[in-house]
Amino acid sequence: MTGVRIETGTPEGDALGFFGELFSGWAELMEDQRIYLHYIISRNRNEGNTQALIRNWLYGGYDLHIVMPRPIMRHILEKFGFVASYEDLPEHYEYPVEVWYRPVTDGINPDGSAAGKAGSE
Repeated sequence: MTGVRIETGTPEGDALGFFGELFSGWAELMEDQRIYLHYIISRNRNEGNTQALIRNWLYGGYDLHIVMPRPIMRHILEKFGFVASYEDLPEHYEYPVEVWYRPVTDGINPDGSAAGKAGSE
């Protein structure tokens, strides 16, 4: 399960909204529209850039998986309905690692609000 490594500040990163001026980090884009976000730091804390990036990826139809998120990221992910699990990613890690993902749920918008209602963020 190897994808294309996408880093901030590259044309590929910019195409995904993963801009170098907003973030530091890297992700892996798989062929099936799945994104594994392995590492991210927001360069401008508390401005909502990370939430906006996640929202845009979800609305764009990506199946987003966050690898070993930090506590502040977990708080953001919970708002979007993500849950924790463990996955084997042998290309990058020796043991199974914590990965947060958003289960497919009918009637829930990518921002976590009920379908047909605007998000509260």
